[in-house]
Amino acid sequence: MGHRAKGELRTRSGCRKCRERRVKCPEQRPICGHCKRLGFTCRYEIKLNWQDVVLFEGHDGISQEPQLPEDLLVSIQSWMFLNTVQADFNLDGVKTDIEDSDHPSRQAIDFDLDYQSDALTPYPQYLSPFRLGEAEGYLWSYFDQFMTPQIVIDPGFNPYRHIVLKLASCFREGPLFQCVLAAAANQLHSTGRPEYKSIMWLHRAKALRLLRAQIAQLASPEMEETGCRASKDQVIASTIMLTFFEISKDCSDSWTVHSDFARSFLSSRLRDVGGMSAEQEALLYFAVTYFVSHDILAATGGTLVEAAEMVSEMCKSTNNSTILGITGCTKDLLILISEITQLSLLVGQSGKKQLPPAVQQRRDNVERHLHQLRQDIPGEFGSFKSEFAMVAEVKRLTTILYLYSRIDGAGPHEPHIIRITSQILSILPKISLRTHTGLWPLFIVAVLGVRPECDEDRKFLLSRITELYETRQLANVNKARLIVEDVWKLRDLRPEDSQGWSILQGRRHGAISLA
Repeated sequence: MGHRAKGELRTRSGCRKCRERRVKCPEQRPICGHCKRLGFTCRYEIKLNWQDVVLFEGHDGISQEPQLPEDLLVSIQSWMFLNTVQADFNLDGVKTDIEDSDHPSRQAIDFDLDYQSDALTPYPQYLSPFRLGEAEGYLWSYFDQFMTPQIVIDPGFNPYRHIVLKLASCFREGPLFQCVLAAAANQLHSTGRPEYKSIMWLHRAKALRLLRAQIAQLASPEMEETGCRASKDQVIASTIMLTFFEISKDCSDSWTVHSDFARSFLSSRLRDVGGMSAEQEALLYFAVTYFVSHDILAATGGTLVEAAEMVSEMCKSTNNSTILGITGCTKDLLILISEITQLSLLVGQSGKKQLPPAVQQRRDNVERHLHQLRQDIPGEFGSFKSEFAMVAEVKRLTTILYLYSRIDGAGPHEPHIIRITSQILSILPKISLRTHTGLWPLFIVAVLGVRPECDEDRKFLLSRITELYETRQLANVNKARLIVEDVWKLRDLRPEDSQGWSILQGRRHGAISLA
């Protein structure tokens, strides 16, 4: 090893991970270039050494080595977050002489937990220091820093970070905290880290056990009202994250079990809106939007029957800006998609080629509303307003395509289907693939709009679906691709038997999430 040149000083201002790896840190804030590229948690802080603690004990009381991934065993001592200042615990709201922006430990804090509260909320108004093991801290930071930005269109409106993580941090002994860690471990496992498989199942099992206990507590007559509200919020947020986990992992039909439970639980919770705090109301609207959008869009995929009446009523009750921020379209459009699905069931029951007059009138009303629908994007979405506008418009056009295909039985060679497909394909390249909001248009136009002879359009759609999958390796995106490929093969082999939406009926892949 060469000697250090005269006058050269060894810098200690780099991030902790670069210093551990003994490489020169580029020192960008808040995440340096090395950590961003390699997916490490980047912290600019002094690492304190603490006394070792025993993590596992056998039945005979003898300590055992933890079976954890190698990268999580770098420093397995228990450690405490010290990145706080007096203001975090100042119950009187008195400002101290330390400004947050100038305090070095505030720059190093892992969690953005500016927490507002009022008299109705059961959550603590001020944070207290809490302990995380190295393994838990890694998973939490991974979900916060690398997963949440890729789930939403507008980073400024991120309910996973601003609602779910805040609630999880306040109740670390609850199921939601375990759900977050399970989701992070699953993501790491799906991106080629097999050592996280056991960690993933461990946290999922803990989450399910704690969630069952939380639901059982709600039935207890001795439970106080404040604790009851907190438990209900834990149940709602945990069900969101368990559904998130199942869809991300393999998108098997198990996610619909959580969705069915959430639908009935949220319906009763909506009756309590008048007595909720702003935080609880925000969580409720987020949850309703999440499950309503999954139910409505999954029913367009051919294997899931939507609980139409309940879903429509829940959709009408929620906040339009929340729906727009999460789904990229207005609640009016979601209700119209649901109406098309309901009409298709009536068409199937009639068994006639010509629609009954009442059904025909409803169908014509839907078509008229779709052509006249204006999805105005509020100025609050700022620089993302134009992207929201494109996502909303492509979803409106996709809904028209869905109407003609499902109710009218129109196939890809119909002139109006060709025209709408061309319009959708002209907008899709302009929409980024940062989030999964574009999956439904890609899926519907691929299976219902593209003609077999249009190889270039097929290549484009397949490449977009593949690129979307590569952003986070979501299992539902991979399942969507498999269904698209099956539909294309069937159209190529038997074009006369594969007109309209009926080509999707009875697919062997099971229920698919397209939200």
